[in-house]
Amino acid sequence: MNIKGLTSGLRSLIGDNRYFIIPFVLFCIIGFSLLSIYGNTRLFLDINRLYSQFADHFFLMVTNLGDGAIPYILVFVLLWVSFREALTFLIITILLTILVTILKRYFFPEIHRPVFYFEFFEKIRILKGYDPPALFSFPSGHSATAFSVFFYISILAKNHLTKFLLFCSALLVSFSRIYISAHFPADVLAGSCIAMFLTILCYCLSRNLKYDWIDKRITFVPNIFPRIKTA
Repeated sequence: MNIKGLTSGLRSLIGDNRYFIIPFVLFCIIGFSLLSIYGNTRLFLDINRLYSQFADHFFLMVTNLGDGAIPYILVFVLLWVSFREALTFLIITILLTILVTILKRYFFPEIHRPVFYFEFFEKIRILKGYDPPALFSFPSGHSATAFSVFFYISILAKNHLTKFLLFCSALLVSFSRIYISAHFPADVLAGSCIAMFLTILCYCLSRNLKYDWIDKRITFVPNIFPRIKTA
């Protein structure tokens, strides 16, 4: 492995995606600062008391962007970009799923979701039509998925504004997990940090893969919409 090339690639990746990474770093600084001041449960309760009817509907929709099927849809789409990108993101998705599952079930199984944690001593607001899970809270899988997906798209995007909007999208999905009472703030921060670290690592390592086929792509474009004949 070329360490010098890996370091150079890392610097280039961070520089090219500073409009995603810098806001992410600020998000982490603010998030961890609030956790140190208010604590995990108090911060959750403060957020839980901020709501509106529009926000209820909005975050119930937005949170679906962190579902487990979303990364595999991106993997499929990336086949038309290059096999390298599709393979890289597939590996990221598999590793992230394994890591988050191990952490939830074997390292932090005693950390329960808000609905279970507050069951006997604090009434929390639950959105109508949503039944939040009770167990395996840390870290947030939806937050990890959102940041891996949107950050990888940011890597491939060229426009700085697009990169920043992609960060905002990942942030909204992560915040939705707190808003709908599915996770604590610490779960969201941990999930997003794990995703960013793993995505950066795998992306940089994947640049060292040297195969004849890896930078090829699917060129076939399905004819979904038949041509309309004009008179």
